[in-house]
Amino acid sequence: MAQTTGDGISWSGIRPQLNLADGNFTITPVARLDLHAGSYFDQDRDVSDRFSSGANVRRARVGVRGTILKDISYNFTWELAPSTPQDPSRGGRIFEASMSYTGIRGLRISAGAWTLPHTLAYASSSSEMMMLERPAIAAMATSLASGDTRLAVGAEAFNSRLYGAAFLTQGVLSTLHDDRQRGVVGRVAGLALDGFVKLQLGANFAYQDRPGSNNREAQRLRDYPELRLNSFRYLDTGTIPASSAWAVGPEVSGMIGRMHFAAEYQHIRINANTGGERNFNGWYIQTAIPLMGEPRTRNNSNATWRRGRSRDLDFNGNWGGLEAAFGYSYANLHDAPTRGGSQEIYTAALNWYPISNIKFTVQYQVGNIAQTTQNRGFQAISFGTILSF
Repeated sequence: MAQTTGDGISWSGIRPQLNLADGNFTITPVARLDLHAGSYFDQDRDVSDRFSSGANVRRARVGVRGTILKDISYNFTWELAPSTPQDPSRGGRIFEASMSYTGIRGLRISAGAWTLPHTLAYASSSSEMMMLERPAIAAMATSLASGDTRLAVGAEAFNSRLYGAAFLTQGVLSTLHDDRQRGVVGRVAGLALDGFVKLQLGANFAYQDRPGSNNREAQRLRDYPELRLNSFRYLDTGTIPASSAWAVGPEVSGMIGRMHFAAEYQHIRINANTGGERNFNGWYIQTAIPLMGEPRTRNNSNATWRRGRSRDLDFNGNWGGLEAAFGYSYANLHDAPTRGGSQEIYTAALNWYPISNIKFTVQYQVGNIAQTTQNRGFQAISFGTILSF
């Protein structure tokens, strides 16, 4: 946290903060750059449209955040990276524009457009994820009524063991003609055990009414193979005309000694206009073991597990933090007459934090996408660099 000494500039590490009106108004610049690169191999030679290797500017964000009258926080962030891999950025778009009231201890009331903490995967900061991307089933469940840049108003309540949140939502701010949607999302979580074994149990839900944009009520679930190097998304239901959709699922996370674990299940139902309901599901499990530095710790304010602290690299016995991570994810988008495919991916990753603002990741995947006409098996090795300011 920045050390304030009245009006003027104060510093928190390498980040400056401008303090005005006796500290009642603060401005802090923020920036984020994520660079991903990788290579697919061991793909079926008979498949013509195989995943292609490449590089991607995954995130490139600049913005400001701060406080007004000490109890109101604000965040405005502009995203310069393209929304689809290998596309031009076209000048970027708003990623976050939100305000929160935090004047009551253990309560946060928010409004605007931001990434809602609707699931365990999305409540966790993208800079502290165990893998390069969130699991596909979590991404698709949040796409109904939350996810990134979602217009919403709601509140979170929390203490050292319990967390609860609920939000009323609309469309995605950065998507044109997306304001007809109406939704509600929520999440609860509680720390059941807090010893050598730390166990957190929870659940989340999402409901969306009048899905779709451009006056067309429809829902579509699709996602990448948990690696964004090109635009191919073969896990795809296609467009389903629908009046509403919902998702619900349990979550479990915690620590066993120094090892962190997290898992979620999602059941998604689309109330299609013709052909009956469509029911899809999926789950994931991930673990992380610190090889250097402290283990992950619980963040009470959003019931997630942030990376442990470590001494910054100094080439004099301190080498930063190093973490090994392993995961499995599964998503099934088959439910007649929709044949959207099923996907399973095994992932191993090594995350190195030489200093608190930099993260390097190397990741290996073995995956398979089962479609109606063929299977798409693949292996991939990828690299990520994350710079946060």
